[in-house]
Amino acid sequence: MLAKSDFPVEDALELLTRHDIDATLLVPTPTGLDKSIMDATEEARDYLSDKGFHDYASQDQGPEAKVVRDAFFVTETGLERTRVSLYRPQTKSGDPRIWLGEATRRNANPFNLLALVVLGDELYVANLSNPRVRAAIGDPASPFGRLVHKAEESDTGAVEDLLGLLREVAKRGYVKTLRPGDTGVGMTLETLLGIAANSSQLPDFRGIELKAKRVGRTINRSSLFSQVPDWKLSPVRSAMGLLERRGYEREGRLQLYHELDGKRPNSMGLKLDIEAEADLLRQVHVDPVTSVITHDVSWRMQALRDRLASKHAETFWVRARCRGKGEDEEFCYVEVEHTKQPKVRNLEALIEAGVISMDYTLSKISPTRARDHGYLFKIHPANLGALFPPSRTYALA
Repeated sequence: MLAKSDFPVEDALELLTRHDIDATLLVPTPTGLDKSIMDATEEARDYLSDKGFHDYASQDQGPEAKVVRDAFFVTETGLERTRVSLYRPQTKSGDPRIWLGEATRRNANPFNLLALVVLGDELYVANLSNPRVRAAIGDPASPFGRLVHKAEESDTGAVEDLLGLLREVAKRGYVKTLRPGDTGVGMTLETLLGIAANSSQLPDFRGIELKAKRVGRTINRSSLFSQVPDWKLSPVRSAMGLLERRGYEREGRLQLYHELDGKRPNSMGLKLDIEAEADLLRQVHVDPVTSVITHDVSWRMQALRDRLASKHAETFWVRARCRGKGEDEEFCYVEVEHTKQPKVRNLEALIEAGVISMDYTLSKISPTRARDHGYLFKIHPANLGALFPPSRTYALA
């Protein structure tokens, strides 16, 4: 349903993350607003449970088990008290429902993007499709802004040490690449810093992940992490099986190098699909003629959240000017953007919105073996604010 939002999900998450607000998002349908019935999505249920506000899993079905709690609707000038209902109907399988009160009916339209925020033991509902409400959230003098405004944390010793090393590298000016191609900018920097190249999933420097990007040319997506599908949960049981099912011939070699996202099928009909009830991310194929959907592989969403949290607890995104090409390319490392503690709850929505995409990098190296260079989950640098709280930027020279 987030795909039907009339306000970009990535912009909403960037606003919330900028102010260090944990939230879950809902999009009401015309029927939902008219009949006071909205599905409590898996993500919303997990959020409310984790925050200690309500646990649908332990709630019985039927009207006698309905829970009604006080809440507040965020307006541009204040907080309007309202009531929310949380229940599981007697009919069908008791699919969890939520109603956000009369204030929501008065202040929201169908397909507006609503943020549910639990602070302490109180729930706040904010219509992020309303620009005046968005402005109020960003204003520390507003009633809601005062609730969420937080002081910035101080840097650690590791941050200062790594900044010192990077500034020494920057003093060298342009340095020749140690590897031609896209990965040269990162590999060269790590070598100059004395960080050995490896395939470890751990951060690079005393808990700080290091990512280097070129500036001054077309800005490509940045890799967040790589995560192999859960083959036990997948109809396709191996990389070789996936390559044989979806690969293509190129210069006599079977390969699969393709970007796919959750917004629409790519040119090969491949798409990412969130299966919220099972907490899974699936890669599916959509037949362009019949629209038949075939499920290929799956990832556990919790595994993806854990990888994001462990890989990017703290990250230096280093920017480098570049000149020359191929083996003669040179880099001058000029700036660092420092991020901390990604909002892992935003991962699902950003995948669904197509902001975070995934690259297959598979090729056949023998009749029975496939090589992968990672199942790479990526984000454009311009969208980092939808995933990370406010960053700090440091000039290196």
